Amino acid sequence: MTYVAVLANINGNLPALTKALEKIEELKEEGYNIEKYYILGNIVGLFPYPREVLDALDDLLRDNKVMMIRGKFDQIIAASDPHAEGPDYIDRLDIPEHEKTALKYTWEKLGHEGRESIRDLPVYLVDRMGKNDIFGVYGSPMDPLNGEILPDQPTSYYETIMRPVKDYEVLFVSSPRYPVNAMTRYGRVVCPGSLGHPPGREHKETFALVDVDTLHTKFIEIDYDKKIVEERIKRENLPEEIVRILYRGKP
Repeated sequence: MTYVAVLANINGNLPALTKALEKIEELKEEGYNIEKYYILGNIVGLFPYPREVLDALDDLLRDNKVMMIRGKFDQIIAASDPHAEGPDYIDRLDIPEHEKTALKYTWEKLGHEGRESIRDLPVYLVDRMGKNDIFGVYGSPMDPLNGEILPDQPTSYYETIMRPVKDYEVLFVSSPRYPVNAMTRYGRVVCPGSLGHPPGREHKETFALVDVDTLHTKFIEIDYDKKIVEERIKRENLPEEIVRILYRGKP
């Protein structure tokens, strides 16, 4: 069997990404043939390892094993003027203050080269996985950056989401932060859950493994030392709200 790994919402959280990549290597040693990685946005965001996360993904990019798209936070970074002297434009956005502070930090830490690499990412992902055509987006097909697809909804809800991309067998979405695996008459909707941004206090961070032929999907939980991230947040003088989100998830 051949699989793909689907990851989302890394959010600049290097320890979470490292643990996921280690888990994928363990799965390969157990016999899983994982041929490609799809990363569905918010590669950078709230947590203080933006440059390190991009560096960690470089090896996969060089091997042509990964396809990445922008998420909402990536878009904020990408939308800046390439010649801007600073990230002051973020102050004008209608987002919470702790997000502004974290994204300004990310803008600075990425540097010109890192920001350019985010700008180079597409908003949509189109690929062929085995015999199946796939479409990937951060939010939803109708609102790629700000849309949100909810978990635990009736099939009719997911059919409405899938209808605009019904020529594809699979729709990968980053939103919501909770895993979704819904089969509709048009195709399958898969959200891998959140890797670097906790979905909630009682929920583990996850990514998805999808069989390229049968589309059977399993969600893999990870566990990593959040204390390391907390210490980095405090060392970089980021808002205390970021620490709260690290342990409790989205406000």
